Amino acid sequence: MFNNWVGDQIDQAELAKNHAYLLASFDHPDAVKELVGAGDVHQSTEEEFEESSRMVREMSLQNFMTQSSETNKKAKRKKRLTLKQER
Repeated sequence: MFNNWVGDQIDQAELAKNHAYLLASFDHPDAVKELVGAGDVHQSTEEEFEESSRMVREMSLQNFMTQSSETNKKAKRKKRLTLKQER
């Protein structure tokens, strides 16, 4: 429980830091670039981008199909049997 609280505090601090960078970037964009640095910058070619987009579309479609098949299985109801009353 304590670890979850610490994780939440770290997330909030990271959010506040990023918000401060965003606000400071309007007045001092060069200073923010210096603080942030280059970071993990990845440049991809058009082919790599298309391949990544295709993979994301396929995975989304696959996830959609599995979710829809699961909901179809859940939608089936059991047949109710009624007893005839004798008079």
